[in-house]
Amino acid sequence: MLISAPCAFVLSEQGKVRYVSRSKVFREALAWISPQASLPPGSMSANVRAGGQCEGAGEVAADLWFNDWDRGGVLREEARHLGKWDQTLMLLWFEDEEVPPPKHEGRKEENLGLEELDGILPWPGKRRRR
Repeated sequence: MLISAPCAFVLSEQGKVRYVSRSKVFREALAWISPQASLPPGSMSANVRAGGQCEGAGEVAADLWFNDWDRGGVLREEARHLGKWDQTLMLLWFEDEEVPPPKHEGRKEENLGLEELDGILPWPGKRRRR
């Protein structure tokens, strides 16, 4: 998908995800939607598939859609259901066009890599290699 906004297009058939296209921002943020996953209960798409009305976009928690999502945030979701083929097409995006930062930072960069040089060279021990 060639778009700079954080968004994803999702196609489901018979209540199961069949195809997902994520923007570069979502791919880099590891916003993953599992293929063959059921439509999340409480989502606009599950509501529309069940016969509910869809009047514009609704709001859903991002972790409702994304696997292992620890960033929080609220997604906007718009869904259309095609009853003839039992297919649902969804568009998911963050309204402010920014992906929330991770809540739990991993190791800090200063802990990664080699230690800073102190000018003292370690000398080999008295044992010799054979």
